Amino acid sequence: MRPPAPGGSEGMIIPYDHAATFELTGRPGNIVQDVINVASDGVFVATAIGYGFEEQRARPINNPAPARAPAPGASPLVIPGDVALGELPLTALIEGFRISPQLSPLVFSAPPNRAFINQPIARELFFGSAQDRGVIERVKPPEDISFFFSIVDSDTGREFQDQPAHNLASLGKSNGERPFRLLARPLSFMPRSTLRLQIAERTDGAQGTLFIVLYGYKILGAACQPEAAVRNWRATPQGCPVETFGEVDARAIPFDYVTTFDLTGNPDRVVEDEISVSVEGGFVATSVGYGLAVEETGVSATIPDPGSLSDPLRGVVQRWKNNNGIDLSEFPLRFFPPDALLDGIRIRQNFLRVALGANGSLANRLPFTLISRVFERLNRPEDVSFRYAIFDGGAGHELQNRAINNVAGLGIADGDRPFKQLARPMSFLPRSTIRVQVKEQFGRGTLFIAFQGYKLLGAAPQGGRR
Repeated sequence: MRPPAPGGSEGMIIPYDHAATFELTGRPGNIVQDVINVASDGVFVATAIGYGFEEQRARPINNPAPARAPAPGASPLVIPGDVALGELPLTALIEGFRISPQLSPLVFSAPPNRAFINQPIARELFFGSAQDRGVIERVKPPEDISFFFSIVDSDTGREFQDQPAHNLASLGKSNGERPFRLLARPLSFMPRSTLRLQIAERTDGAQGTLFIVLYGYKILGAACQPEAAVRNWRATPQGCPVETFGEVDARAIPFDYVTTFDLTGNPDRVVEDEISVSVEGGFVATSVGYGLAVEETGVSATIPDPGSLSDPLRGVVQRWKNNNGIDLSEFPLRFFPPDALLDGIRIRQNFLRVALGANGSLANRLPFTLISRVFERLNRPEDVSFRYAIFDGGAGHELQNRAINNVAGLGIADGDRPFKQLARPMSFLPRSTIRVQVKEQFGRGTLFIAFQGYKLLGAAPQGGRR
């Protein structure tokens, strides 16, 4: 890519994302805005736009009409493991509930011997008050959101639409199940220019962080060029070499570099990993993909022998055996695996008729053989949420202006989308590094982030950053 002026310097070109964030309150009509500031180190060229919503799915568990109200004069203290399903709202059992990751030390002993602690805690702390979430919380299902948005280039005063646009009409679904929208023409932003984005909320109760991302590339060292020339740059086959991309070359082979992270399900936990490019040749990344591998999705609840239990649980389990069925309203949390309660559990949709009676209450004679099939975990690959940042250790460049939500930057988490194509292939020299930082939001398991491309054997990439 060369400017029209003869002899002009082209500068180094790297793929780059600019993201704006908006804290949504769940109040339709509320207006929020953010500004993207283009750095002084080069020109930013936007080629596509996309978005994603990092929803706050945790909600208070308290309900004025739970499925089974505590007995009159109940103790102000509660032993977490002895809390029964009947004390939780029915909506929480259907949508999902979990032990708060931040407050789990009040309930479980430390890993690796994680087990219920028999120390009583305040009932109000466990179930939460009308104002605050407690140790146990409801996890609402993710939902698509609706909003209006407008974009203004503050540097030139240009608006990019004649009226606020609707997100579905202009950007597609909010879950990332779509290709990123390509701009009709690449749009250049000069160093130190700004881009103002405004959002008008339309979805009631949707709380969280909205990310709108401009995908493209940055031309480093181009600030010395005249603005008129920069804004009219065009790519040409002669001025925009892309190594051996698309050519038949025995020394170039398809290759992926993969980085992994062990996600624990603790929100805001930050982990890092670093990829070292081998000495045998340079690596050219053309796209990025990711996926979460979870250990299991079922809930293997077990019921101990009554003789191993103390009262009152001994009498409860013995009564189940005498009746040849489990009363789910009496089923205590301690019979669930601790890691399942941290992941979050709910009644499987296809088992609702089995788990609920004719009057909508919990079944009082569930067959013992079904107890490990009725519930499922909320920890599913398609629901993982995290923020990521990528750093080129060889050249010392960040590839985004801030950490970006996975759906906003890479697409839907279940893999049902095209892999994100980089606006320009990114070349990494032999012995260089790719550092990836991940900030957890939701989900537990092994996260894989793959840089897909090709390796140039026996040589560093030629013109790879141009």
